[in-house]
Amino acid sequence: MYLPVIESDVKNLFPYIVSEVGARDVYELTPEGFKQERACTKTMMGKWIIGLSKSLNLANGLLKLANSTITKMQSVAIEDKETIVKLKDEIIATKNEQLESVSTTVQSEMKTYADLFKKSCKKATVTQEKLTKAIKTVTEEEDRGNNLMIFGLVEDNGECLSDKVDELFRSVGEKPCIQDCVRVGKINTDKETTTVSVRPVKVIMRSPDTVNQLLWKSGKLKGLEIYKSVYFSPDRTPEDRTTHQQLVLKMKEKIKR
Repeated sequence: MYLPVIESDVKNLFPYIVSEVGARDVYELTPEGFKQERACTKTMMGKWIIGLSKSLNLANGLLKLANSTITKMQSVAIEDKETIVKLKDEIIATKNEQLESVSTTVQSEMKTYADLFKKSCKKATVTQEKLTKAIKTVTEEEDRGNNLMIFGLVEDNGECLSDKVDELFRSVGEKPCIQDCVRVGKINTDKETTTVSVRPVKVIMRSPDTVNQLLWKSGKLKGLEIYKSVYFSPDRTPEDRTTHQQLVLKMKEKIKR
C-alpha cells in the first residue's frame, strides 16, 4: 500500500529535484545548489517540500507496519520454540515409559519361565513337551495382545472384509495399519428361522497400543445408526471369555437392583 507510492517518488520526484539544482544524484545535493537563481522558485520549493513530506510520512507508516510484523513473527517463533521443547519433553517421557514397560515385561516373563521350571523340577516331571507347551502358552498370550475382535459386523456373500473393517475404523476416527483380518467360526444357519448368525472378525494389528486405542474409542459406535449393534473386544481365551461373561452378568444384576 505505502511502498508503490514511495517508489514512485524515488523514481520521479528525486531525479527531478537533482536535475533542477544541477547535481548528478541525491548525494551531491547541497544548500548552495538550491540558492542558484535557475534552480528553483518558492512555488517549486513548496511542491518539493510537500512531496517529500508525504513520502517521509508514508515511509514512517511503512516502518511502523514492518516493526509490528517483525514483532508478531518473533512472538510466533518464541511460541513455536516453546511448543517444540514441550513436545521433545513429552517424547522423552514417553520413551522412558516404554523402556520401563519393556524392562518390566522382560523381567516378568523371565520370572514366569523360571517359576515354571522350578515347579516342574520339584515334581520331577519336567519334559520337553511340557516346557514347549508352557512357552507356547505364553507366546500365544502375547500374540493375542495384537488382536482385536469385532462382533456384530454385517456379513455378506463375496464381501471385501478388509474394506469393511477400514470403513468401520474410520467411523471412530482411526486409520490403523492392519496386518490381517478374517471371519472366525463356521457359518451357522437356523433352519427354522432361516436367519444367519454373524461371525465375529479377528483383526491382527502391529502393536497392542493400536488395539487399546480402538477399544478406547469403541463407545462412539453406539451413536452411529449403521454400527449401533457392533462392538469391539480383546481377543480372549475361552477361559477368559467365560470369566468375562460371568462378570458382565453380575454387573447387570447389580444395575437392576
